[in-house]
Amino acid sequence: MRFSVEPYPGDSGFSQWHDAMRMVARLAGGIPNEFRNKLWSTLANRHIQSRKIRWSSTLKFCLNEKSNPDDEALGEQIVKDLHRTGCSLFSGEDSEQNQALLKQVLLAFARWNKDVGYCQGFNMLAAIILEVMNGDVEDAL
Repeated sequence: MRFSVEPYPGDSGFSQWHDAMRMVARLAGGIPNEFRNKLWSTLANRHIQSRKIRWSSTLKFCLNEKSNPDDEALGEQIVKDLHRTGCSLFSGEDSEQNQALLKQVLLAFARWNKDVGYCQGFNMLAAIILEVMNGDVEDAL
């Protein structure tokens, strides 16, 4: 079995890569932090492609600056949880800016998945994803 952080082309290349990553995940330390961003991005992109989602237009809709009818209520719900986010990214001098990024991710997800919207505790999951994605809102979605 060959190992690479990037999957090889084609379905068999992806399958080999996926198997290798599953083995790495079973190691005592799990997936090394240096690999997580690429691993999560690759898996998300594969899922988006398999579902035939037009991601560029979806991103445009989700990250739209214009207010949607539900945004105010969603924003209030999200703000209630933001201060409870205990990840290192959300303490210290950049915490206010990082909370704004987290709110943007949570609001975008709620816009995209209207059936679920926002649920208490999503802030913790989104904070971890945002941290792994180095604060990049588009990658975190």
